[in-house]
Amino acid sequence: MSTMLSLEKLYEFSNLYFSLPTPAFKRYLYNQIDFASKMIGILGQRGVGKTTLIRQLAQSYDLPSSKILYISADNIVDSLTDIAKEFSAYGGKLLIIDEIHKADNFAHELKTIYDFLDIKVIFSGSSALEIENSKVDLSRRVLFFELHSLSFREFLAIKFDMELPIYSLTDILQNHQDIATKITKEFKPLEYFALYKEFGTYPFFTEGEMGYKLRLNEIINIILDSEVATIYNVDSDK
Repeated sequence: MSTMLSLEKLYEFSNLYFSLPTPAFKRYLYNQIDFASKMIGILGQRGVGKTTLIRQLAQSYDLPSSKILYISADNIVDSLTDIAKEFSAYGGKLLIIDEIHKADNFAHELKTIYDFLDIKVIFSGSSALEIENSKVDLSRRVLFFELHSLSFREFLAIKFDMELPIYSLTDILQNHQDIATKITKEFKPLEYFALYKEFGTYPFFTEGEMGYKLRLNEIINIILDSEVATIYNVDSDK
C-alpha cells in the first residue's frame, strides 16, 4: 500500500461495516474485555457472533470514525503490516481485523504491529488451532478471549427479551433449589429448552428457523473444506 487512495478505499468498506445495524444485546464476553489492552483477539467458531461483537467493541471506544478502521483479512491485497503502518501514519488509533486466519503470516504481522506501531488492534479468528500452531508466540502480546455459542440464558434474552441473571457454577451447586424455584415462578424453562437445542445455539436463529439448519451445514462444510484443510495441509479438492 503506497497511496492515501488505497486507504480511502479501505475506509469505504469500513464505513459500510459500521453503518450496519448493531444489535443492542451484548454477549457475555463483552463485559469481560479489558479495553486498556493494546491487542485483543476474539476466537470462536464460525457463526457465533464474533463480527458483531468486535463492532460493538469498536463502537464503545470514544474515537471518531476517522480513527477507526475495519478490514476483513479475506478481502485485502496488501500485508497487514503495510495497512497498519499507513493507517497509523494518518492518525489511526484502532484497527479492527476480521478473519485474521485468512491473512498470510498473520502471527508475524501482528507481532510487528504490536512492537512498532502505536495503535490498538482487535482481531477475530475462527480457528484457535491455527493460531496455536503459528510459529510466532503471540501470548505475551495478545489478550485472547473465546466466544462460545449462545447460552440458554442468552437465547431467551434475544428471542423473548427476558432479563435473567447469570449464575456461576458455585451458585448453582450451592443454591440450585432456590434458583430453580425463582426461575420457574417467572416462566417455564422446559417450554423453550427444546427449541433452544434445535435452533437456538447460534445468533443467526433470528433470521428464521427454516434456514437455520442449512446455515449450520454450510458452516460445517466451510470448516471442513477450508480451515481444517489449511491447518493440516490437506488438499480440499481431494
